[in-house]
Amino acid sequence: MKIRGNNVLFFVIEVISGILVLILTKLYGDIGLLGLIPFFIGLILIHNIPDERETALSFKVSALHASFLGAIMAIIYFKFPEFNWFYGFIGFGSLTRGLIGIFYFLKS
Repeated sequence: MKIRGNNVLFFVIEVISGILVLILTKLYGDIGLLGLIPFFIGLILIHNIPDERETALSFKVSALHASFLGAIMAIIYFKFPEFNWFYGFIGFGSLTRGLIGIFYFLKS
């Protein structure tokens, strides 16, 4: 399995980071943001220069991610006001972007 340029692996790491952030911030507060460490390691290890197809898929993933994240943040704001919105933004943002990215890159 190649690591550099493997977008599916990067999105899997992003999903794992999102889950870690949500769990660790619930348990430990601000220190739980250290759950983003796998995400940053993935950025360093997997980064490459994408071709046109990968760029187009990344744009689609980003557009859908923004839509889903906006809806999730609205739900958090109105239904769960005690939930820290910053942790939700980071955690659910990473989680949704990862899931959508896995779906699009495996589909094509």
